[in-house]
Amino acid sequence: MVALFVLLTFVLIISINLIVTKVREKRISVFEETQPEPVTGTVFSKESIYVPQGLYYSRGHTWLNFSEDGKIKLGIDDFINKVLKPGKISPLKADGDKISKGEPIFEVFANGRKVKIYSPVDGIITSLNKSILENTQLLRENPYRENWLIEIEPADVKEILPSFKIGREVVNWMKEEVNRFKDLLAHLSPKPSLVGATLYDGGNIVEGVLRMLDDSSLSKFEEEFLKLS
Repeated sequence: MVALFVLLTFVLIISINLIVTKVREKRISVFEETQPEPVTGTVFSKESIYVPQGLYYSRGHTWLNFSEDGKIKLGIDDFINKVLKPGKISPLKADGDKISKGEPIFEVFANGRKVKIYSPVDGIITSLNKSILENTQLLRENPYRENWLIEIEPADVKEILPSFKIGREVVNWMKEEVNRFKDLLAHLSPKPSLVGATLYDGGNIVEGVLRMLDDSSLSKFEEEFLKLS
């Protein structure tokens, strides 16, 4: 009888120990799940931004392509595509409107926030590319050539050309822009979980990173990278 009592006591102690161990494991699991998760997704670097030759690029990250009739097609470049991953794009002007250099012509929305795109030229709007405005996925696949946003009859082509970048100059400028953008991100968001841990190794940036920043940070980006004055 004593031996049976000792055996039952021993079994009871083992059972209690197993229950306590399970509870502890569960608590550790819950704790780990509450830790900040690293941002995952496609990343880009200064080498992966697409800048086709034969187009003119403004420092406000729009591109121009001249037609034989003297009109120009205007769109946003791949830098905007990568840092913002545009959602909806709303024109701020209509066909026939007169525009001035430095005037906002589009609002680009992403994750409930927006930035403005500014005209690099004076002129008159002759057409809006509604197929792209209604389907920005096409823009994200390729922001150039046929995926232009607006057609403009410029006021004076000779006057505006020197202010644009073209050829090899574009590649070097875009690399500098990515480096400048990294510096801005490091200043705005010191948390690796927001901008991608690889950035702090001097490497890649998560696509659409601006979607994760606040309105104040987006205003800072617009001021430093999009405005022309």
